[in-house]
Amino acid sequence: MLFQLVSAQNQANIWYWGGNSGLDFNSGVPVNLPERNINSGNAMSVMCDTNGNFLFCCNAERILNRDGLIMPNGLNIIGSSNASMGALIVQQPGSDHLYYVFTVSRDYPDNNGMYYSVVDMNLDGGLGDVTSEKNIPLDRAWAASNKLTSVRHANGEDIWILTRNFKTDQWYVAFLLTSTGLSTEGVMSLVQWRDDNNNEGSMKVSPNKKYLAAAYRRHGLANQAYKQSLDICSFNASSGDIDILYTLSKNPNYWTEQYQPRAVEFSPDSKLLYITYYDEGDDKLMELYQYDMQYIEDSLQFKESEIFIARGPVNGLQLARDGKIYCTTPKHGVITEYLSVIHEPWKRGAACNYQANAVYLDGRTTNHFLPNMLLDHLYRFEWEGECARHPIAFQPNFLPDPVSILWSFGDGEISTALWPVHEYEDGGEYEVHVTVNYPSGRIEETSRVITVLESPNPDLGPDQLICEGEEIVLTAGSDTGFYAWSTGSIGQNVFSITVSDSGMYWVKVTNISGCSIFDSIHVGWFDKAVFNEDNLLITPTACGGSSGSIEGLVIEGTEPLTFAWYDGNNNLIATTLEISNLAVGNYYLHVFDDNGCETISDAYTITDAGDIVLTEVEFTDSYCSQNNGTINITASSGAGTDLLFSIDNGNNWQID
Repeated sequence: MLFQLVSAQNQANIWYWGGNSGLDFNSGVPVNLPERNINSGNAMSVMCDTNGNFLFCCNAERILNRDGLIMPNGLNIIGSSNASMGALIVQQPGSDHLYYVFTVSRDYPDNNGMYYSVVDMNLDGGLGDVTSEKNIPLDRAWAASNKLTSVRHANGEDIWILTRNFKTDQWYVAFLLTSTGLSTEGVMSLVQWRDDNNNEGSMKVSPNKKYLAAAYRRHGLANQAYKQSLDICSFNASSGDIDILYTLSKNPNYWTEQYQPRAVEFSPDSKLLYITYYDEGDDKLMELYQYDMQYIEDSLQFKESEIFIARGPVNGLQLARDGKIYCTTPKHGVITEYLSVIHEPWKRGAACNYQANAVYLDGRTTNHFLPNMLLDHLYRFEWEGECARHPIAFQPNFLPDPVSILWSFGDGEISTALWPVHEYEDGGEYEVHVTVNYPSGRIEETSRVITVLESPNPDLGPDQLICEGEEIVLTAGSDTGFYAWSTGSIGQNVFSITVSDSGMYWVKVTNISGCSIFDSIHVGWFDKAVFNEDNLLITPTACGGSSGSIEGLVIEGTEPLTFAWYDGNNNLIATTLEISNLAVGNYYLHVFDDNGCETISDAYTITDAGDIVLTEVEFTDSYCSQNNGTINITASSGAGTDLLFSIDNGNNWQID
């Protein structure tokens, strides 16, 4: 499972750079910081904690703690403070106290390559210090210079550190930092040759992590290919591969060097790319241009999408925590005390609201480039979860807290909650658009594309009723995946199980993307036929005959009902409810209801009443021809108390 939501993104809220300049973005607007002796050239990276408190910084040559003092082991860092992006600080994934500091030098002949040092914030009483892992060279970047940037892996946790290696064979290289440390092997992407002399300029990955742009400004040799151009590349955040799509230049040919690219930056929604150029013409001013990223795959259309934004106080570019792009303002031979701002970088053309010299730095100065930071610290919002039909929680990173907010999730659904939770019915790509209203009246619009993974679709159907004793096959569908049933049956593509007991059954299906969905069903039994025996009369047979009967039963059940009587040998003997002419034995009534269910009674037993037993005979004689003689017979029979008798050899019968 991918977790885009990592923590509160306040690690980039403090900036130090240039001639002791400093800005604090914790309030949502840049506020000048008290002056500290944190002077740097172009190279600077700053790290804060998750609450936006300043921890330490590095200018590629020394590492300073939060008090502005050099860490005990923070001197003699191998790098150059004049490199365009000479320093980069990233926190080791999974650690709350270990940080990696990456450095490169400027250019030939001093491009000694890329190094890293580790800072442990538990050292020096919590002020931090450089460990014994200091100035460790990275062989795959032995000739790197000027270019350093970083972005999280597609898994949302690990971090790619990217640079460009020059000299002979040349390549981009991506090093992966994980919770276990830095992989020094690196992922190499071979590229065309560039001269390594004065290849200054910034390099950035788009917020959607699909593209990389790198500016190469150099001067000197005539007729040199690629000398004043940008690499426009695709980037794979899963593998670290970088593939050049094409080179971009404003110059008409290789021997013209009027327009020298200096800096690049993407809008927060990845829809626009901003590039600054140094114009070697008569005015020798910097110029700012905007390009439409929807045409990025086509070099001609992309170049034709170019819009001129401004000339003058623009130079280095850096996206900030407030969603604006800040521009350094040095021009040829002049250091200034201002930053310019692109207030609405998501808008096309002049609507981007570029403002020259918008932020005064309290008399302190700025060099060409602003602090280097992890791209992911600048996301306007993030999310946790990635599977369809599962809750996806969105985290806003807007400062200060908005007065109102409107989320459009790209599937027709909206929310005005600050921290919304949304479920997508289907997998796919959705553009989530957010409109934010701030207390100052500022309105910000931003968007990101979220990739929602398809979830399996197990469907056990509605609850079922079956006849007791019968079996039913429960089928969850045919989606490929791992099936885990409540009965303990598990395995790949175990689509169905057979059950006979009543109760609740469930299945969990997990597909190859790791998305899981449950479904459940209740299996019950139809009501059985009820045998009402309140008026039951069982008449036994007698004398070994077949005169028994079963009468008076009342059957309650789902009509129509049908009946079948079976003897003890399972022979069908009748299909009526009441039966007679029964011999001694056990009889069973089978009742069939309209649900197709069969209910079988317990045994009804016919017994034999047996022979008549004379237990006593008494005679009295008659006297005087009075016909008053008697015969008293005491007899018993299992057939009842009414007996027939005859005293004339069976010619006449009487009942007693």
